[in-house]
Amino acid sequence: MTLTQKILFDFSPKNGTIVGAILSFIFALVTFVIAPYVLFALVSGGLADISGMIGIDVNEMAESVWPMAESMMKYAVPLVLLSIPVGFYRAGSYARVPFKMLFALYLGSWLWVASQGGIFVIDMPLEIGGSTSALAMGLDIRYIIYVMMMICFVMMFLAFSELGDKRKKYLEALEKKKDKMSKRKMRRLSDG
Repeated sequence: MTLTQKILFDFSPKNGTIVGAILSFIFALVTFVIAPYVLFALVSGGLADISGMIGIDVNEMAESVWPMAESMMKYAVPLVLLSIPVGFYRAGSYARVPFKMLFALYLGSWLWVASQGGIFVIDMPLEIGGSTSALAMGLDIRYIIYVMMMICFVMMFLAFSELGDKRKKYLEALEKKKDKMSKRKMRRLSDG
C-alpha cells in the first residue's frame, strides 16, 4: 500500500468513532461557547452588584462587555465544528493531522480576535459634581496572548508527533476491529 493509499484509507468514515466526535464537540462547545457566556454573565452580574455598593452606575460598562462576549462566541463556531473531525479520527490516523493543524491555527487566530489584540478598553461613566464624564480603563494582556498563540503554533507540529507516536497502536486497533468484523461476518454466513 502506498502512502497515498494509506492516507485515503485513513480518511474513510469506517475508521472514525462517532463517540469521539460527539465528546470532542461537547468539550469544544462548553470550552469556547458556554463557558465564556457564563463567565461574562457572572462578570456582568457582579458589576451590577458592585455598582450598588460603591454608588457608581456601571451598567454601561457591563453592556460594553456583552458585544465582546458575543464576538467570542460567534468566532468560536468554526472551532467547535473543527473539533468534530479531530475527535472522529483517532490518534495515529493520517486523517486527524490536517484537522488538528487547522484547529490549532484557528485557535491562535481566535485568541487574537476574541481578545481584541490583547488590549481591553472599557469606558466607565462617572458623575462628578453633576457633570458626566467617562473614565477609560484598559487591560493590556498582549504578552499572555502572544504566549498562548505560540502554544497554538507548537500544537500544529504536535499533530505530527502524535501521528508518529500513536500510529502503531492505531494500526493494531484497526486490525482488531477488522478481525472482529470478519468473525461476525463468518458467523452470519454459517448461521444463514
